[in-house]
Amino acid sequence: MIGRKILSALTTGLFMIMLYSAYDGFGIGIFFGMYLLLIIFIYGIPSSILSDFLTKGLTRKTRMVAAFFIHIFLAILYVLIPLFLSGYNRGMGFSEVTGSLDVFFFISAVISAFAFWITDELMKNEPCKLKRRKLLNWIGDLKI
Repeated sequence: MIGRKILSALTTGLFMIMLYSAYDGFGIGIFFGMYLLLIIFIYGIPSSILSDFLTKGLTRKTRMVAAFFIHIFLAILYVLIPLFLSGYNRGMGFSEVTGSLDVFFFISAVISAFAFWITDELMKNEPCKLKRRKLLNWIGDLKI
């Protein structure tokens, strides 16, 4: 399970680097991705393990939906808790707090959580496991 989570975190980090790079150049993508990957490892993997633990006894579809909401909720908490601790005024709109930087962090956290969730769910899926094994066997057969 930990190996799957680490692979999901790496895949999510690479996806976010590509997303940032497409938006504003490769240097910015690497810069943000470098920090985001660390956050995904420190916060995302334990959040996903917690999600798996909380949804362990549910049926397949219900578990997937519940895991999705847990991933998104914990990503939102990751942004909102520091905002509230830093003196966020509840009367203000979310985008008026400190400008677009908070919105950027919020959107990045939600997109990262979604990418982590979808990657982890695909890695749990049996047809995806078989395709991944075939690909790894094919790569293993490419001996020089």
